[in-house]
Amino acid sequence: MFIGYLPVAPGTFSCAVSIILWYFILPFRIVYIAIAALLFMLGISVSDSLAREWGKDPRRIVVDEYASMLLPLYFTPRAILPLAVVFLLFRFFDIVKPPPIRMLERLKGGWGIMLDDLLAAVYTTAIVLLLRSIGLIFI
Repeated sequence: MFIGYLPVAPGTFSCAVSIILWYFILPFRIVYIAIAALLFMLGISVSDSLAREWGKDPRRIVVDEYASMLLPLYFTPRAILPLAVVFLLFRFFDIVKPPPIRMLERLKGGWGIMLDDLLAAVYTTAIVLLLRSIGLIFI
């Protein structure tokens, strides 16, 4: 994948990879969970290696976005509005990095690259589950 080499918004475009995986693999929930976990673990290792070569959290590394976005997508119904809400929320938290997301980004190597996005995904998931529990949007 060469999404990280896009001149504009590679992290945003990499979320499309998550959406494609979600669309085709979510019906096979165990496989989905296994792929998400595997991508995340491989992401730590690959990001760690690449960060040593390219520097701290280079924008060319996008495995953090597409691996982490799989978490909130797991709880997202197959409909455009919920998908758009999840996409926008995840990108918001990933870009703005409210506390303590920014602190995780400071961790060295692959852990810092991956964990800040995972926490952005956790924030997004919490909102998704809240919206589902009150019956708003997520039916």
